[in-house]
Formats: sequence, structure tokens, C-alpha cells
Amino acid sequence: MKKEIPMLLFMVFLLGYSPAFSQNGNYINHTEFGPMIGRLKVWDNNFETRVNFSFQSFNGVRIDKNHAVGFLVGLDTYPNFNLVPMAFGWRGFLDNGKRNTPFAGFDIGKGSAILEKRDVNEWSETWYEGGFLVSPQIGVKRNSKKRNHAFTWSLGFKRQHAFFYEGVRDFFGTTNSPGSNLPLGFSSVREESYVFNSLLLKWGLMF
Repeated sequence: MKKEIPMLLFMVFLLGYSPAFSQNGNYINHTEFGPMIGRLKVWDNNFETRVNFSFQSFNGVRIDKNHAVGFLVGLDTYPNFNLVPMAFGWRGFLDNGKRNTPFAGFDIGKGSAILEKRDVNEWSETWYEGGFLVSPQIGVKRNSKKRNHAFTWSLGFKRQHAFFYEGVRDFFGTTNSPGSNLPLGFSSVREESYVFNSLLLKWGLMF
């Protein structure tokens, strides 16, 4: 998690300078929110439908009239924990001069569990970590009459990896020998890995 903090601060720093980009007309912001729909594995290999919430803000620059690249941060809710997506993204547009135009997007990066607290007691610790994410989308962009902003509706897919860890403390200092893969201070660590495949339905604002 400590490695994710500098990246998040860097993104927030750039967000603060977004007005400078907008002065030359190349800056683009695309903020979206909506449900994430997927399946959750329960007992006896059965599945239940899950509906979670996703919010993200893409900030980038146009490299030409049809393409923009940038980064995004946001918030995704999952059963029992939340992740902050931090990714690099692309947005593509088919600018045909009409008010309603198609667009596409592609994001790749990592989900961070920076908002989740470690559960610490005398004997053990438990914590979540985020992992790799990838998310393509297609949608429709409706431009305002002055074409200074647009509303968007999109359909997307997100594949998000995540992990849960339960570590037992090493009270005798016998297991953290040189070359050990265990985190310092633990005699054992149990890992659970998750892969969330979600259908995304989003409404957004682009300017």
C-alpha cells in the first residue's frame, strides 16, 4: 500500500493543475458513475448476482480531435471492501459534426486498497490489497448546443484483481530468515485471491 501513495499523490497533484491544460483547449475531463453488475461465488459453488457502485474521473489531453490519453482515479465498491482504481486511459471519438456521436475508452492500471484499514490484534493482522485492472467501454456522447460539454452513456466491462491476507505474528523471530518470502514479523500468511468481472452501466459528463 505504501507504494501506491506516491502514485495517488501524483495524480491528485496533476488534477490540481487541470485548469492550466484547459486554457489551451486540449484538456479533457470525463467523470462517470453507475452500477457494476457481476456474480459472487457463495457456498457449494453457487453464484449470486451482485450490484456494486463505480465512480471515476478521467483527466487527460487531446492528442488530436479523435484521441485523448490521460489517467483516472475513482472509487469502486465490492463486497466487504472498497478499491480506488488508478489507471492510464484512452478515449476515442468519432467527430462527425452531429450532436450524438459514438466514443470508446480503454483503461489499464491497478486498484488500490488505500482506504481500507488493517485489522490488527495481539495475534494476527488482516488486510486487503488491490491488483491489476483492465476496463474497455463503448458509448454515446451527446454534445451540448455550444459544444463546450457533453453527456455520456456507456456500456463497459471491468476485470479487477484483489487479495485478502491474514498474517499470524512471529513471536520468536524464527521464520524471517534471509531469503524468506514472508513479510517481516509474521510466521505465516494466508492469501485469498479474487477476480471480479463486472458489467458497467455508466452515466457521465465530459468537458
